[in-house]
Amino acid sequence: MTWKTLAAAAAFALAALPASAQTYDMKIATFVTGAHGMSKWIDQWAADLTEQSEGRLQFEILHGAQMGPPPVYYDLARNGQADIVWHLHGATPGRFELTEISNMPFLFCSAEQATMVLNDPSLRADYLDAEHRGVKVLALFMHPPGQINSNAGPILTLDDMKGKGLRPASSAVAKFIAAMGGTPVGLPPTEMAEALQKGTIQGALIDYGGAGLAFGLAPHLTDVTEVYSYTSSFMLGMNPDSFAGLPEDLQSMLTASLDGASAEIGQVWDGMDSIGKKVLMDAGVTIHKLDADQRAALVEVGNSVTDGYVAELEAAGKPGAAVLAQMRQLAEDVGPVGPGCQD
Repeated sequence: MTWKTLAAAAAFALAALPASAQTYDMKIATFVTGAHGMSKWIDQWAADLTEQSEGRLQFEILHGAQMGPPPVYYDLARNGQADIVWHLHGATPGRFELTEISNMPFLFCSAEQATMVLNDPSLRADYLDAEHRGVKVLALFMHPPGQINSNAGPILTLDDMKGKGLRPASSAVAKFIAAMGGTPVGLPPTEMAEALQKGTIQGALIDYGGAGLAFGLAPHLTDVTEVYSYTSSFMLGMNPDSFAGLPEDLQSMLTASLDGASAEIGQVWDGMDSIGKKVLMDAGVTIHKLDADQRAALVEVGNSVTDGYVAELEAAGKPGAAVLAQMRQLAEDVGPVGPGCQD
């Protein structure tokens, strides 16, 4: 038999197999290490799907930015280089303008609350999913509100921000840093530790879990101002053709695996907050809190940043005010769930 005949015979044999006997290989790509809490959640999610599908769904999981730096992950899913990705919206500024309203200061008090809001079916259907062109959104999620991290002494007043370059997590956070008097310095999260060590930046706005666990910033920080000021948004997304190539029962299984998962995902992130804080403290980083007057001044600055960003969206003909109002109402409806909401 020629190789063409063998190939044709193999293809015919595969096509003749019942759907239940076929396996479907999925590649999942993330930009943080496998030790991160969300990476572990993804590992378990994939393992559960493999078990539930009796082996028909198989996953290769590439953690640690093996497929490139954070900005590329959305397009990895869009062009099919990966079947499923974890993408940070802030890594591609201006691409998800309505989704990034969620990154504005002082909107949420915990990852659980924020993730439940961002995955609200009406919010996603009306506004957010449409921004993710070319990708099937499986879930949206957020980390706990972040702190002001510094390696150039404590930041206890807005005046202390002057002359300091800080890495923002998104364009929304960059506006916040600038409004506080600092200088936003954009760079991938994977480069923060080196930039702090070299003095390229003097700090970063990031949550405790990110600073202490995900990106190993503890050796390069001296102080943290605990402000719980902003959240970053992420997407777990899938290539539409990869999803369409699954039989209906596996499509339903994959979709159902994420129904009602918002609280669980948020709790994973919130659980990393206290662990990351302990890592920083054990490394000798000093934790500070603002006095009431400085806290009020910071919130006022944050609110002005939010108002300005929404005004920019409205001027461009985008429903920024409606999205912000819906997010705030949903946060009120969800209530103060999660440890960060108890202070």
